[in-house]
Amino acid sequence: MAKKTISKSVLWQLFGKIAFQGIHFFTTPIFTRLLTQADYGYVTLYTSWLSIFTLVEGLSVASSSGVARIKYGEDKLSGFLSSIMSISVISFSIVLAVMLIFGNFFANLLGFSRIILTVLVIHSFFSFVISFEIGRLDVLKEAKKSALLALAQSIITVGLSLCFVFLLKDNKAEGRIYGQAISSIGIGLILFILIYVRGKSFWNPEYNKFCVKLALPLIFHELGHIIFAQSDKIMLERICDTETVGIYGVTVTLCTVLGVIFGALNTAWVPFYYDFKKAGDTQNILHHSKRYIKFFTLTSVGFILLSFDVFKLIAPEEYYPGMNIIPLFVLSNYFSYLYLFPVNHEFFKEKTKLIPVITFFVALLNIAINYFLIPVLGMFGAALATLIAHILLFVFHEITARFIVKNFEYPWHIYIPGIVVITVMVIAGYFLKDLFYIRWVITALVAAYMLRDIIKNKSIF
Repeated sequence: MAKKTISKSVLWQLFGKIAFQGIHFFTTPIFTRLLTQADYGYVTLYTSWLSIFTLVEGLSVASSSGVARIKYGEDKLSGFLSSIMSISVISFSIVLAVMLIFGNFFANLLGFSRIILTVLVIHSFFSFVISFEIGRLDVLKEAKKSALLALAQSIITVGLSLCFVFLLKDNKAEGRIYGQAISSIGIGLILFILIYVRGKSFWNPEYNKFCVKLALPLIFHELGHIIFAQSDKIMLERICDTETVGIYGVTVTLCTVLGVIFGALNTAWVPFYYDFKKAGDTQNILHHSKRYIKFFTLTSVGFILLSFDVFKLIAPEEYYPGMNIIPLFVLSNYFSYLYLFPVNHEFFKEKTKLIPVITFFVALLNIAINYFLIPVLGMFGAALATLIAHILLFVFHEITARFIVKNFEYPWHIYIPGIVVITVMVIAGYFLKDLFYIRWVITALVAAYMLRDIIKNKSIF
C-alpha cells in the first residue's frame, strides 16, 4: 500500500466531510432569518425524527460492508450490498404500512400532519440509501466519489430548500422540509436502482445472516448515541433555561467540526487498517497509527488555540460564556477519537454484541452525572459530564478489546503522549484565551511542524 494512496484518501475524506458540514454551517444563519423561531423549531423536530426513522428503516446494515469486503472479497461486495439492501426494504415497508394505517395517531404523537409524516418515512429511507452508497464508496477507498456525492447532495438540498421556502410563503417550515426531502428522495431513488443493477442479488441467505449478526446490535448502539447526544441539552433546559441551552448549542455546533475531522480520518483509515490486519502486518499498523495519533493530536491543539477567535466570528457577545467550555469539548472529542481504535478492532473480529451494551450503559451514566453536575455548574457541568462519559466509553472499549475480544495489537502506552499533550493544552487554553498573539504564534509553529512532517514523510499518516 503506497503512502500516497493513504494521503489521497484522507484528503478527499476531509474535503467531503468538511465541505458538507461547512455548507450547512454557513447556510444556518440564512434559514434562521427566513424562518420564524417556531418554523425553525418545527424543522429541527422533523430533523430529529428523521435521524431516528433513518436508523429504524436502515437497520444499520451498511455497517457490515467493511468487514464483508474482507470476508467475501471486493468482487462479491456488490452482490452482498444489494442483498442486504433488501433487509432495509422490508423494514421500510413495515414502517410505511404502520404509518399509513395508524397515521392519525402517529401524526398527533409526533406533532406533524399526515402528509409530513408520510414524507418523513419516505425521506428517511432514501436518506439511508444515500449514506449506504457513500459507505460503499468509502469501503472501496473511492474517497473522491464519496466526497463529491456528499457535496452534491448538500448543495442540491440547500438550493431546493431555498426555492420551496420562497414558494411556500405561508408555510416556510414545510417548504424547508420539502426541499430536504425531494433532494434525498430523488438522489436516493437513482442510487437505489443502481445498487440492484450492480449487485443482481435480491436475497442471499448467507450474506443476510452475516449482516444481521454483525449489524443488528448496532441499532441499539446508535440509539444509545442519540440519547447520549440529546440528554445534556434536555436537562439543561429543564434545570437551567433556554438561553443557557442556546449558548451551549452554539458551542457544540462549533466543536462538531473536530468530530467531522476525526470521523473523516477514521473513514479513510479503516479500509487500510483492515487490510493490514488481514495480512497480519502489525508493524505497519503501529507505524501508521503513531503518525495518525500525532496528526490528530496536533490538529486538536490548533483547534483549541483558534476556536476562541472563530467563536467570536460566528456568535454575538451574549454567547461568549460558551467559550469557557470549548476546551472541555475538545478533550471530549479527543477521547471519542481514541475510542475508535478498540471499536475498529471489535468490528474486524465481528464481536459487536457488547458495543450497544456499553453505549447504553454510558448513556445512562451520562444522564446521572448531568443530574448531579448541572444544578451546581450549569453548562460547564454538562460539558464536564460529556467529557467524563467519553472517557468511560474509551476505557470500557479498551477493556473489551484487550481482555474479551483479545489479540488487540495496540500497546496501551501508545495513547499516553497524545493524552498528555492535549490535556496540557486544554488547561493552557483557559490561560491563553485572551492572549491573541501568543495563541496564533503557537498555532503557526504547530502548523509549520505538521507541514514539515507531512512533506518529509510524504504522507499525512
